[in-house]
Amino acid sequence: EVLEFLTISHLADNRASDISGGQKKLLELGRTMMVDAKMVFLDEVGAGVNRTLLNTIGDAIVRLNQERGYTFCVIEHDMDFIARICGPVICMAEGKVLAEGTIDEVKNNERVIEAYLGTGLKNKVKGAAHG
Repeated sequence: EVLEFLTISHLADNRASDISGGQKKLLELGRTMMVDAKMVFLDEVGAGVNRTLLNTIGDAIVRLNQERGYTFCVIEHDMDFIARICGPVICMAEGKVLAEGTIDEVKNNERVIEAYLGTGLKNKVKGAAHG
């Protein structure tokens, strides 16, 4: 049932050591299902995973949330992935919250832009808009 839910039933006879990194991440989600976890922390789930498999992982996360009531706390730098799976987004830098809100609110927040893109870029963009 878990393998089918995660769309990896075709891997049932494979050893975990023989599957791809992205498939292992799906397998890790399956392990949370086997203990009926309600809160799942994921760190850099998209790191090194191809886009197609990342979409499958995203689908599983959304389904686990909507159909089984799981809550996820996801640390991730891929904002397209975050936009797809997360409601509220919290952006942190150096252990402090910079912004909280929708993905668009966070992406357009001056403090976030400055922290991740630097003041120089922000000033350059403003200068280009005025000149």
